Amino acid sequence: MTTVDRIARNREAVILVHGLAAVRLVMWPMAKRLRGLGFQVRNYGYLSISKTIPLHADRLSQALDRFEDTPSIERFHLVTHSMGCIIGRHLLAQKRFEKLGRWVMLAPPNRGSHAATLLSPYLGRFCKPLTQLCDSPDSFVNQLPDFRNTNDVNFAVVEAAYDRVIAPENVPLDGQSEYAVVKANHGPLPWHRDSIGFVERFLCR
Repeated sequence: MTTVDRIARNREAVILVHGLAAVRLVMWPMAKRLRGLGFQVRNYGYLSISKTIPLHADRLSQALDRFEDTPSIERFHLVTHSMGCIIGRHLLAQKRFEKLGRWVMLAPPNRGSHAATLLSPYLGRFCKPLTQLCDSPDSFVNQLPDFRNTNDVNFAVVEAAYDRVIAPENVPLDGQSEYAVVKANHGPLPWHRDSIGFVERFLCR
């Protein structure tokens, strides 16, 4: 990596968004690597359990607006994990971002999660997003509009090979430009070196 590459990437930002019942630490190795490449990085944290996905999306929108309104940032990218991907999908279907570049979804429950379906009858009243992430055809996640109608974004999907939260057939999404499978479990996927390497290659193109 040349000094010129680092300077160029310093005009680009990346926002990292963790998933349900997680914290920013989950995305820390990814953040460290991307900062080392020269990107401006925001490791975004939020209280994932207590609010619905649309409310999370409203708050994330404020973070992306800061990138939009910062003249020194020419382009920004998204890297999201698990429910963070669904928050991103909802937001991008509602609002256009002119500076949006690329997006990597890590273990996204794009057609819902069987684990959410099993747990929501017991924990749904305490964990509001659970019912929205169910894999039933009429669930929130399965009714999301196509964000590509609002934002022309090049996105890739990474599946966790040993995922016990999301069935493999519920991970892909129409329009993905790349798809990778990493030999990891659902939770640790953002830590895995192959995931980090994939994100690096995809964002640096």
